[in-house]
Amino acid sequence: MDAHLVWRTWRTVLRSDELADAVLHPARHDLAALSDGDAEQRAVLESYAGDRAAADFTIGMYRNGLVRNALSALILAPLSRRLLYASGLDVDGVAADFIKTIQYRDDGPNFWRAAAAFVAFLGKLPAFASPVRQEAILFEAALIAHMRSLGQVPPAVWPAGAATEAAPACLSGRYVNNRACLVVTTGYDLTPWLEDTAGFDPAAELAQATHYWLVSVADAESAHTCAELSARAARAFNLLSIPRGAAELGLALGELAPAELLALLDSLLAIGALLPAQPATIQSEPSTACGLPLNRPAAFPETLPDHAFVMLDPAVEILDGEIAEYRLLCHSELEVGMAVPPGDGLLAFVAALSGQPAGVGALRQEFDDQELVDEMLASLRLHGFAHVTSKAAPSGTELAQLRSQAGAMRARTLRRSVVIDLDVPASLEQLCSQLKAGESAPEVLLCCSRLAPHGAVLAELAALRQAGRLRMHHTVLQTTDLECDQASRHALSYLGAAVHLAGVPWPVPQQALPGLAAMTRDRIAVHALMTPDLAILDETVRAGVLAWVKSACISGLCLQLDADALWPASNATEEQFLDLFNALRALEDECGDVLLTNLPSDEVMLGNTASVARIAHLSEQANRFRLAYLRWRLPFLKSCEGNNAWSQTPEVEEKLVRSQEDLLPNHPELLLLRPGSVVVDVCGGLGRVARRLAPAVAPDGQVISIEMLRLLSERARRFTYERNIKNVDFRPGLAQRIPLPDSSADAAVNEWTGAIWELGLGPAMVREMTRVVRLGGRIAVTHRLLQIPLAALGQPWIQYEEIYRWIRDAFVHPELSIVTERIWGQMTPSLIGENATLWRKQYMPRLVNPYDGVYEYDSSAGARADVFLTIIAQRQ
Repeated sequence: MDAHLVWRTWRTVLRSDELADAVLHPARHDLAALSDGDAEQRAVLESYAGDRAAADFTIGMYRNGLVRNALSALILAPLSRRLLYASGLDVDGVAADFIKTIQYRDDGPNFWRAAAAFVAFLGKLPAFASPVRQEAILFEAALIAHMRSLGQVPPAVWPAGAATEAAPACLSGRYVNNRACLVVTTGYDLTPWLEDTAGFDPAAELAQATHYWLVSVADAESAHTCAELSARAARAFNLLSIPRGAAELGLALGELAPAELLALLDSLLAIGALLPAQPATIQSEPSTACGLPLNRPAAFPETLPDHAFVMLDPAVEILDGEIAEYRLLCHSELEVGMAVPPGDGLLAFVAALSGQPAGVGALRQEFDDQELVDEMLASLRLHGFAHVTSKAAPSGTELAQLRSQAGAMRARTLRRSVVIDLDVPASLEQLCSQLKAGESAPEVLLCCSRLAPHGAVLAELAALRQAGRLRMHHTVLQTTDLECDQASRHALSYLGAAVHLAGVPWPVPQQALPGLAAMTRDRIAVHALMTPDLAILDETVRAGVLAWVKSACISGLCLQLDADALWPASNATEEQFLDLFNALRALEDECGDVLLTNLPSDEVMLGNTASVARIAHLSEQANRFRLAYLRWRLPFLKSCEGNNAWSQTPEVEEKLVRSQEDLLPNHPELLLLRPGSVVVDVCGGLGRVARRLAPAVAPDGQVISIEMLRLLSERARRFTYERNIKNVDFRPGLAQRIPLPDSSADAAVNEWTGAIWELGLGPAMVREMTRVVRLGGRIAVTHRLLQIPLAALGQPWIQYEEIYRWIRDAFVHPELSIVTERIWGQMTPSLIGENATLWRKQYMPRLVNPYDGVYEYDSSAGARADVFLTIIAQRQ
C-alpha cells in the first residue's frame, strides 16, 4: 500500500471529527462514502477502525497535545490568559473548542501564530463580550501582530541601539518612527491590568477614557514593554510612519512652540521610538539602458531609489492553490520556484509587479512597511524573478539581456555541473583543472561508451579525492557497458560515484545485463537509463518494471520523457500530462529513486543547482510539457518542508541529540563495527547518524545512508563533503526496499524515525535490514519513546506501550536474535535564545522569511529528559 496515502489518510483522520468518529465508531458511518470510492483509502480507514483502542489513544494524544500547545501559546497574551483562567470556564474545554475551529492545525513552535488565532477565538466568546474585555483582546491582538511582523522582518535599528546613539532633536532634522515600536489606542485605562498581568482582578472597574500605549521591543533578545503616551506624542509617532521634517511635523500637530516640539521629539528619541531619517541615496553607478547597475555584488542587490522601475519577469507565474498557506511562483525560464509566505499584502505586492514596470516610489507609498518593500524587491531580483527596467516594458532584446545578467548573478550562488567525456583524451591535470575551476564542489558527470578502458583514470581521481585534493558534491558515471575489473569498481566506490547504465530497453530487459551483478555486489548504486512509452500509465507494466528493479538490485531509474515521441500528433492535453506525472509519482513511491534526465531536477527547481542549457527550438508541445512538469513538481517539493524542530542543519542536530550522548556512534562495538565495516543507515535524513558512524569504519569502510526524499539526500551530501568526510554514500531509497543485495553489509541502523512505525512500515523495514546484513551482522533500531519531566522518570511509560510493542514484535524474526535492549536518554535541549529559522525544514527560496526570530521561552516548563529505546539484534 502507498505509504504516502497511509500517512495522508491518517493526518486527515486526526484533523477531521467525522473521520475520527468513523474510525472509532465504524458502524455509524459509510466508510466507502467517506473515502470517495477510493478502495485503498477505505482499506486504510478500515485498518484503523479494526484497532479502536489504538486509534482512540492516538487521536486523543494528538488532540490533547494541541490543547497543551494552545494554552502554552497563550502565555504570550497574558491579559487574555488571565481573563480565561478567571472566567470560570473549563479552560481545557475552551482550548479544545479552539483547536476544533482551526481544524486541529498543529502550529508546532510557531507560538505567535497560535496565540493570534487563540486570542481572536476568545474575543468571540460571550464571557469576553464586555467592552473592557474586548479592549484587552484587541490590545493583545495588535501586540501579537506587531511581534509577528518583527519576527518576519527585524528592524534595521532596534530601540536600545537607537536610544544609545540618539542625538538631540533639531528643527532642521527629519525623523521617522522605529518599526520595533507601535502605538495602540484603548478606550479604557488598562494600567492596573498591565502592571499585574498575572494577578489583576478582572471584575474590578476600569476608568473609561482614551489611552495611548507605546509597545516597544528594545532588541532581538528582549520581550516587549508597554508605556503610556500623551495624545500628542502618540499622534507624532503615527505621523512619522513616513519621514517628515521637524517643521512639517510641527505644522501637522498644530500650534506648537519650537521648544515644545523639540522636547517631544527628544522624549521619543531617548527611548529609541524615533530615528533620524536618512536622506534618499542618489544612484551614481554606471547603468545599462534598462537602468540595471553594472558590477553588482554577489550578495544582496542594492536598495533601489524611488525613481527606479521594477517588473516581474514575464516567465514568472503565480501557481494556483496553497501549500501550508504559501503561494508558489514558477519561473519557467530559470526553471526554479519561489514561495510567497502567508501575510497581508505579500501576494498583492508580487501581482503589482506583473505585466508592466512599477515605480519603486509608488510601491513604497502603497505599502506601509518600506523596509519590507525593499527586502521583497531585493529577494525577487536576487533570484532572477524581477528586473530593474525603464518606465516602459523591456523589448525582447532587453529582456534577454536582463535575464542574462540575472543568471550571471544567480550562478555565483548555485552549484555548477561539470561534464567530462572520458573517451576524449585528456591529461589528469586537465581533468583536475575542470573540476577545480569553481569555488564550490561541483556535480560531476563522467561519460564513456565502455567503462573498462578508464580504470586507471578513475583510480587516479579516487586517490586525489581520498587525499582531499579533489572535492565533488556528487559524481555520476554514465556508460553503455558496465563490464570492468574489480579495481575499477573499487575506484568508483572511493569516488562515491553512482553509475547510470544507458540503453536499457523499456520496460524490462529480456536478458541479464553484463556487469550489473558485479556492480551491485560491490554495493555501487546503478541506475537504469530508459525511455518509456505511454505503457507507463499501465499499472501492470509498472509492476513488471518494479519487479525487475528489485530482482536486479537496481538503485533507481533514470527516465527520458520525450513529449513529441509520446504524443506524435502534438495534441496532448494538460490532463494527459498530469496522468503521466502521476504515474511517475506512483513509480517513484514504489521504486524509491526515479530521475528524469531531460526535465529540470529537484535541485534546479529548489535553486541549488544551475539549470542545464535547454535544447534549442523545442516544439510548442515540448515546452507545454516542460512547464506542466514545473507546475506539478513544485508544490510537491514545497510540501516536503515542515514546521518541526528537527533536521535543518548539523548544528541543530548536534543540539537535539548531542554526539557525546548518542548511544550507537559512541559504542560502535554494539554493532560489531571495525575499520573496513559496511553499515547501512536507514531513513538517514540529513546524515547525522551516518556522519557520526563514519569514523568507526575508517576510510576503508563505508556508510550507506538511505533516505526517501532526494532533496534531503542532496543536502546531507553537502553537509558531509563540507566536513571532508569521504566514506559516506547518500542514496535516495525506501526503508521497505533497501537498494542493496542480500548479505552485503555488516550492520544496519535506524534511529529516531517515528513515522515509520506510525505508517505501519516498521516490520517491513526490519525485514529489509535483516536481508541486507550478513550472517553474524547486527541491526539496531532506536526510537524516542517520550519526553518526560525529570521528576517523573520513575513512573511507567504507559502512553508508549503500544509503539514499544510494535518495535518488539517487528524483531520476532526467524533469523534474528535480540542481543540487547538499551534505555538511554539525555536532558531535553532548550530552544531559548536559538534562531527560529534554523529549526525548520526549508528547501524552497522564499520571498521573505517569516520565521526569522529568536525563541524566548520553552513550551514546557521545568527540566525534562528525552528517553530512547534501542533494540539490537544479531542475524543468525
